Amino acid sequence: MPMKTILVPVDYSGNSRSALSCALDLAKTSGADVILFHAFYPIMSPPATFNVTDVIQALEEGKARSLMEFGEEIRKEVAAASGEAAAFRNIRLQASASMGGSYEKILEAIDKYKPDLVVMGMQGGEAVSQALLGSTTISVMQESPVPILAVPRNAKPGPFTSVVFAANLSKLPPNANLHPLTDFINTCHAQLEVLHLYRNQEQKEKFNATEALNNLERSLQGVKYHVSFEVQEDVATGIQQFVKDKNGDLLVLIPQHHSFLERLLNRSVTGRITPYLQVPLLALPTHTLSPSQSNLSEELFVS
Repeated sequence: MPMKTILVPVDYSGNSRSALSCALDLAKTSGADVILFHAFYPIMSPPATFNVTDVIQALEEGKARSLMEFGEEIRKEVAAASGEAAAFRNIRLQASASMGGSYEKILEAIDKYKPDLVVMGMQGGEAVSQALLGSTTISVMQESPVPILAVPRNAKPGPFTSVVFAANLSKLPPNANLHPLTDFINTCHAQLEVLHLYRNQEQKEKFNATEALNNLERSLQGVKYHVSFEVQEDVATGIQQFVKDKNGDLLVLIPQHHSFLERLLNRSVTGRITPYLQVPLLALPTHTLSPSQSNLSEELFVS
């Protein structure tokens, strides 16, 4: 199914600019519309003599206009850098703003606009936090019914060509819904690398991968892919090293718990404080798995 709508939550940070640039590039390739969304709280409460509903509506309309101006600015920058101005001009942009908390309002926007993909920025700042997802992004990932693409501020521009999907194949059910992943891969015309990790050599020798590989083949119909089986006691290190070895420019996970995501994204392969993982992260919806497996964490990535 082709990608038709991309939702981009915006907070006007450098991370938002990177996320919107990535979304525009995907829209150019897929022909999707891009909806910009901004959640906000007013700086001060309106006077008691004002109608609160009218004030909120006026604020939201004003914020939406500013958001559209921001979107057009980024569109021009991306188009100029790519040399494909005509292709980017053809992308349909919309803007919407809503007063309230980011987490709640983003989920409401997902329910309202039914996007095929949500593109959000990773939390930036100092080196220690550059690869960390903000708490809002992580929370949205765990609740969203559609894939969430989190983009770091310094992610390289351009299309995705090498995608790494880290998953514990023994926990992937026969009816796993990987259509969001296959649609994304087909849109980008990317190479898919599937990674299954073992904690030790004994696990590798005991695991019969035949059934798991058959399940994967059914779930990834129409996509060319390669499967790698690696031994690594530490999951985060194993995934990061594999992404590096394969020159991956996108990591795909089925996230469940804050602690694992934070540990994965904040740990460098070499053990230095500065994190290595600076590629976008595509989080598939939790309903990819059957209900009985929806509470797994690291088991989703390692035997």
